[in-house]
Amino acid sequence: MLFKAFPEADAYSGIKREVEQKHRRSIEAKLPFKVHFNELGKHELLVAFRGRRPAGLVYCRTEEAEWGLVEIAWHMTLDRRIVGFQFLRGRSRYLKTLEHGPLATDLGGSNFDQVAQLVAAHDKLDHSGRADSLVSIERTTLRSAAKVLAILETVWQDQIETLSDQATGFDLFPTSARFTRRSTTFGMDSTGTKQSISTKILYAYDIHNMFLGCVAWTRGKTGIEQHAFRWAIDRNMHVLATQPTESVRNVALRKACSQLQGRSLNVPPNENMPLSPLATVLGTVIADLAKADSR
Repeated sequence: MLFKAFPEADAYSGIKREVEQKHRRSIEAKLPFKVHFNELGKHELLVAFRGRRPAGLVYCRTEEAEWGLVEIAWHMTLDRRIVGFQFLRGRSRYLKTLEHGPLATDLGGSNFDQVAQLVAAHDKLDHSGRADSLVSIERTTLRSAAKVLAILETVWQDQIETLSDQATGFDLFPTSARFTRRSTTFGMDSTGTKQSISTKILYAYDIHNMFLGCVAWTRGKTGIEQHAFRWAIDRNMHVLATQPTESVRNVALRKACSQLQGRSLNVPPNENMPLSPLATVLGTVIADLAKADSR
């Protein structure tokens, strides 16, 4: 089942957690519908690996349905988006139809907020002329997806972030032996406006504990717009790549990102490049945190 979901994987591991009272309250607050107390107990998350690189997540849930219990295996990315799902057991004649039909298409790539919108839309939709049994199993499947993502965000958030860091690190620095993560906020004065930039930096080291490079995520304003960027930086503090983490229509901003490729974060900025002040300050922050990390 796991290897069918992630055919590139060659191994897996399980992470077992029990939903604590604080988790329960958070999950119930997130969901747009009520859940039974017994639904939130002990859970196991399966992690698919390709070598040492995490490849994806599988989480199985058993739900009450019209024709008895149904078990669904949910396949997800490391950033908690649905890849697909598979019914492992159930008596409804619509199970295979749902796995490959419009519902599966709608759910593909969805995060929690998007699934919650699908749940609400399905509840409000006029299902006249459709089989009651089909509508019922659709509702069960959608609500199961929402429960899964709410549980992942609440119970396993730290572990999943670490797995996501490892995957990103191995993609950029395949010879890595370990990773460390640092988060900070720094001030920057750009075009006369002071602002705070939130930053997460993932440092990669080889087996000899030599620094290989890092990945940094920054969030702050460029002009009047709020943007988040991912930076890939090598051991010599040269930019391998810079890109917005969300879709950006600003052509000048995208051009500035591409122009930063190959530049050193230790070189004074070019005033014609909007991201240069951020790059310069980020270079200092990365170097300072790397020194602290090595101690």
